[in-house]
Amino acid sequence: MLKLNNGYLLHKIAGIPFLLPYGQKIVDNKHSIRLNDSGLLLYRTLTQGADEDMLLQVLISHYQAQATDIPALKEDVKHFLLQLEGAGILSRPQNFPADNADFFFQIGPAVMAYCGPKELLMPSLFDFSCENASADLTVSIIPCGADETDNGELLIRTNEMVICKTNSCYRFLYPADYGITEMHVSLNGGNAALFCPKPYGSGLPEKVFHALRFAYLICAQRLGAFALHSASILYREKAWLFSGSSGAGKSTHTLLWNRRYQTPFLNGDLNLLGFEGDTPVVYGIPWCGTSGYYTTSTVPLGGITFLKQAPTDTLLPISDEDIALRTMQRLISPSWTAEMMMMNLSFAEDLRKRIPVFHLQCTKEDSAATLIKQAIDENADKNF
Repeated sequence: MLKLNNGYLLHKIAGIPFLLPYGQKIVDNKHSIRLNDSGLLLYRTLTQGADEDMLLQVLISHYQAQATDIPALKEDVKHFLLQLEGAGILSRPQNFPADNADFFFQIGPAVMAYCGPKELLMPSLFDFSCENASADLTVSIIPCGADETDNGELLIRTNEMVICKTNSCYRFLYPADYGITEMHVSLNGGNAALFCPKPYGSGLPEKVFHALRFAYLICAQRLGAFALHSASILYREKAWLFSGSSGAGKSTHTLLWNRRYQTPFLNGDLNLLGFEGDTPVVYGIPWCGTSGYYTTSTVPLGGITFLKQAPTDTLLPISDEDIALRTMQRLISPSWTAEMMMMNLSFAEDLRKRIPVFHLQCTKEDSAATLIKQAIDENADKNF
C-alpha cells in the first residue's frame, strides 16, 4: 500500500481543491498543490488505502475507459504519484523486495541488493557486483523526504548526524543541506531506506556511499563480521593489519613494507574481519578511507600490530586483556547499545585466541618494518 504522509490538508478554496502544507512542511518550503478532478479522485482513494493498480482501476471505472485509453490513464496515475512523492506527500513501501533490485553486490559475507538509480553509486561498488542472489541487506533509495514522527531513543549525536533507535529501525538524521535527509535501517540490518529528495546534488554518490557503510556494518555484525580501523598488507599469503589511534602511522608503516618488501596493499583504512570455520579471515570491502586501496578478495588473517609513534623502535609485551580491549576499541562496527558493544567485545576476545597480536612503538624509518617483520616471521606459523 502507498502511504500518505502527515503535513498536508485537503481543503477547497473558492470551490477548488488544494493540498495545503502546514507545520514542518511550511518550514521546509513545501508548496500547495491544486488538484483537478482526477487528482481529487485519486487522492481520496489514497486516503482509504490503495496501491498503484487500485488507483488505475478507479480511473478506469470513473471514466468508463476503453482498452485503448488505459495506457494514457497509467501515465496519469504515474505522473500524479510522482508529483506527490516529489512534494513529500506520498511514501512508497520502504522494504522493496530484493527481486526488484537494480544491482546486487557480494561484499564479504553479505549480499547487498540495491533498489535505486545507478547514478548514486560509487564506481568501486561495481567491483563487487554479483548475479541476482538472496539478499542479506536490501537498500532502497526513496526520492523524497521521510515522514517520521518517532524519534525514539537517542544513541549517537555528532556534527555529521544523529542516530536514534525507534521500535522498528535505527534512524539516521542528517543536516538539512546534506542531500540525504534520513536513513532508516531495520533493527536486524536486513533493510535500509535512504531518503534523497530530488534534484540530486553532484556530491550525493559519496554521501550515499558513506551512509551505506553504516547500513552494511549493521548487517555484517549480525552475520558475525566486524570492521577494524586499520591498514593491511599481504605477506606470506596472509593479511597483516596495522592499527592505532589517529596519527599513529598505520599508512606510513604499510608504505614502508611496500617499499622495502614489495608487499601488496589490501586496504588502506578499514578491514572487515570474521571467521570461516575456525579460520580468521579478512574480507575485501570497498570502503577504504581516502587511501584508494581495497581488494575484493577474502584472505586469511595473519595477525594485528597496534602502533604508537615513538623516538625508537621497540616491541612491547601486551596482555590478553589489553589485546581484547584494544581490538574492541579499534572496531568501528556499531557499539551504540550495550548489546552491540558486547558483540564487539566477544568477537575481540575470540579473535585474540587465534592470531598473534603485537604492540610496536615505532619510528617512521625502515627499521620499524624490519623489527615487526622479524616478529611476524617468528610467529606466523604458530598455532594459537
